[in-house]
Order: sequence, then C-alpha cells, then structure tokens
Amino acid sequence: MKGNGISKTMISKATVRNWKRLHSKSSGRLMSRANKQLSTKSVLPLEYFSNKENVADIQRFVSFCKKQNFKVEDAVFSVGVELLKKAGILEKEHVAAVLESLITLCSLSAQSSSLSLVLPPLPSDETDLLGLLYQCFLLEGEKNRKGSYYTPFSVARNMTKNLDFSKGQTFFDPCCGSGAFMMSLEGAKPSQIFGCDNDPIAVMIAKINLLLKFPDEVFEPQIVCCDFLNAPCAINAPKASYIISNPPWGAVIYDDKNNPIPTKESFSFFFEKAFQQLDDEGVIRFLLPESILNVKIHKNFRKFLLENTDIQSITRYLGTFSGVQTKYIDIESRRTRHALSPQDFIIENDFISSWDKACLIQKIKKSSFYLTKNLNLNLLSDSDLEKVQKILSKGKYTLKDSLWGLGIVTGNNKKHLKAKQGKGFEPIYTGKDIDAYTLKTPKRFIKYKRSEYQQVAKDEIYRAEEKLVYKFISKNLVFAYDDSKSLFLNSANILIPRIPGMSVKTVLAFLNSEMFIFLYKSLFGEIKILKGNLMELPFPEISVETDKKLTELVDKVLNGNKEAIKKIDSEIETIFGVM
Repeated sequence: MKGNGISKTMISKATVRNWKRLHSKSSGRLMSRANKQLSTKSVLPLEYFSNKENVADIQRFVSFCKKQNFKVEDAVFSVGVELLKKAGILEKEHVAAVLESLITLCSLSAQSSSLSLVLPPLPSDETDLLGLLYQCFLLEGEKNRKGSYYTPFSVARNMTKNLDFSKGQTFFDPCCGSGAFMMSLEGAKPSQIFGCDNDPIAVMIAKINLLLKFPDEVFEPQIVCCDFLNAPCAINAPKASYIISNPPWGAVIYDDKNNPIPTKESFSFFFEKAFQQLDDEGVIRFLLPESILNVKIHKNFRKFLLENTDIQSITRYLGTFSGVQTKYIDIESRRTRHALSPQDFIIENDFISSWDKACLIQKIKKSSFYLTKNLNLNLLSDSDLEKVQKILSKGKYTLKDSLWGLGIVTGNNKKHLKAKQGKGFEPIYTGKDIDAYTLKTPKRFIKYKRSEYQQVAKDEIYRAEEKLVYKFISKNLVFAYDDSKSLFLNSANILIPRIPGMSVKTVLAFLNSEMFIFLYKSLFGEIKILKGNLMELPFPEISVETDKKLTELVDKVLNGNKEAIKKIDSEIETIFGVM
C-alpha cells in the first residue's frame, strides 16, 4: 500500500448519530477505536528487512537522526549520496544532474549533502536501504494516512518474474513508492521503466535506487512526482505492456461518478485507470487486500475483473504488513476487448509466504466465481467445486423469509453489564457463550431498558418461544438453540427460521452440519457470519419423517448426547447425496 491518491477518514452517519444519542465525545471515541491515522506509535517494517540482524543498526540510526532533529529527507538523501559514491557513479554527469533536481524536489536543506560526515554507519546488505530507512522514520499515523506500506522484495520478485522485455515492452508502476517493483525487474532497460508517486521523498528514493540498479547506463529515471488519479503524469509511455503495483488500500473517495467500479475504494480507482493505460496485449498485476475476494462492498470490483479482464492468477501470501493485520493477495489479469464466458477457463491459485516458500498451486475453474450473488472469487479445486454445485442443486428453499435480529448494542457495556445477577437483572449472552447447539453458562447480566441502548431488535425477536442464535465472528457456522427468551449482545445474532417442512431444530441441524460449514467456507470464506450470505444457503425439500428424525436427534444433542451429532451429519449427507 503506497501513498498515491486520496485518503480521508470517514465516520459513518450512523456512528455519528449514535455518539450524539449517547452524548459521546467523538474525538475520544476515535482514539479508543484505534484510529491509526492519529497514531504516534513507531512501527518497525520487519517484512521489508533483507537481513533481520540489521534491525538494531537501523533503529540506532533512526534514533540518532531524530535526536539530532535531522529532517527525514536530509538523512535519506545523504545516505543515498553515500551509496552512489560507493557504487563509483557519484561523479557521473547524469547522476549529478538527477541529484540536483532532487534537492529542489524535496526542498532539502543545505546540510543534506554533508550529513554523512556525522551519521552512524549502516549495513551494506539491505536490498532497499533508503526505502527501509524512510519506512522506519514514519510513524504509524503517517504510514496510514499515506498508505505507505512498501512491498516485501520476495513479493515484488514474485509479481515481476518472467516478464519479457526483448521486444521493447514497457513497465509502469503508478504507485511506485521507493521502487521495489522496478528494482525487481530482470531484462529491462532504464528506457523501458516508468513510474509515479505523489510522495516526493519516495520519488527521490526511487530515482536513486534506479541509478544504483543501472550503474553503467547513462539515463534520467522516468519517475514523476504526481497524483496518478488526479493529475496528468508526464511520463512518456501512454500505453504500457506491464502495470504492476501495490496501490493504497482503505482510502475513501467520495466522487466516483466517472469510475465504472463504484466501490468508493481507492484501489479500484487505481486499477481502473491503470487498466485503461495498458496496451492491447498488456498485463496488470496488483497487490490487494484479501477481502476483495469475497467482501460484499467489493462486488463491483470483482464484476469488473470478471467481465473486462482475463484473470490469469490469484496469489495468496502468508504474511502481513507490520502494524496491519490485513492479509494480502495479488491478482494478475490480461487486457481483453470483450467480456469472457465464465465457462471452461482456469487460473492458478498460488499460496506462497513472504519468504519465498511455495505451499500450493492449484487450478481453478472460473465458473466457480459465479456461484454467489456477490460474485465471490471462490478458489475451489475441481472436487470441491463439484461438491458445492451438487449441494446447491438440491436446494429448494432459503432463509430469506425468516425473521432476523441483531444482538443488543448497549453503547456502554461497562455501564450496563454486571458480572453478578442483582435484583431486576437477567442473563445476557455474548458470542463467546454460544456453542454448537447449546449455550454456555452466562457471565454477564443486564437490567433490560430498551430506551437506554444504542441499538436493539424488536422484543418479539428476543422473547420468541424458540429461536436460533449464532456467533457473528467465527471461522465456522456456530448456531445454538434458545427457548428461554434470553437476551443477547451484538456479538451474537438471532434467527427465527421459516423453512417449509422444517422445525426450528431441523434448521439448526442443517446450519451446524459439517456440510453447511464446508459450503459456507467454500462460497464466502469470511470470518463474519453475515445475514446476506446465510440467506443464500440451500435448504432441500424433506419428508415429514426426515424432519421428525432430525428434530429428535437435535433433542438428544441438547440433552447431552454428543454422539447424535455424527448421526445428524450422516443424515444430511444422505439428503444431499454427497458423502
């Protein structure tokens, strides 16, 4: 994620309303909710080190510069000058010309070229020493606002491998940062490499890195400091053969009238504009958050990919960026002039770690991407795809006509919840209190007063004679039965199912079955159990006898007979004809 584009903090209107309702101070709430754009914490980018033994030396260098109040750009520029000197190219005329332009670009001070006389020594075995230093100088809030999370070199190498530059092909990175992808290129000449970024210090570093990559070439790096989305970038490659980048994630862009991918997500804008800059045979490969595979808000992005590009591969990485928990993937596509049929195409789903350890490569049928309404990019093997399609084909009913309810959002759990049951208090369950089929002993109690809470469902939902409750955050479907008219917090959601020919307990059996757990993971792959996804699950038509049998088995489970769970799974496998 690199800082090229618009980044705005967005608080939902609903959140603002709730704060006002509860007389909350938004500024304090923002900090308590870990708004990283305001964070002053230092985050060490461990994934960007080539040698972990250099951590102490880098930290010592950055600490020294901060104590001396050296400007970041001065310190980094000075180190860059030293690197060029050690490479034996500092005195070359074209290098001197580039350095002269960089002093203006970054508004460097007069001391920048002489700082090396006082700076501590630095390691010589880092692939991108300048980019690493810059990342270490930035605070978490700055990194978040700029989207400045540089791509690990093992990832950059994987994304740029096997590119052919023998026929004059060109490479362009619209969010180049310090130039990780450019430095990873093999077989390209400086005249074939283009890039831009809106961070002048990053552009300075990228230019110096290119000079170091091609010490025997006489050239001026074709890297421009500009905002790719909002200003014409003065590069000399109107159409590119390869566009490979790690764009900023999470930035909200409000005016998306001209974007055919209306997600309000910054990376979709970068992808669409970059896609238009490809030549007819061009390849685009972007590093993106893993959530683009299945999260509903990214449906239009997936739709654009499926209808306008020829997806070649999806690579999942095992690492994360320091200070960010989001897992990431890369998607490689080729430019096409018309929508492709979803049938009979295959892609490679490649799992690798950020340390070059290949784990799995499998072939994926693109038809699997059309199994859900939200066009989730389901990375299913042939056998799993066949199983999913067979289960879906048996479905006749869904949960769309059922009743749904959210657990209570108190707005202040410390105020409303107690650890012991006092007078007028009743049990309230959380998601942690939900096991498959049954509820644990409650650990929290509440005096129920609807008007004091931030969000509540209808009382008839909470007080239903029987209902199902499920964990909202979970890797698996976990549903429990409740006939005690109990209350639940918002980490648990409520379902009163209405499936023809099925009792509430029979529906519970299906939802907790190994088959439905497999199906949910295959189709949606999320750790949130969402109502919209649950409403797509297929329920078959069953006989009165089967309904009675499943209900009786669930009763046995509720009475402590866990062996009945295996019989439920076996019965449901038989119903669907999938063993």
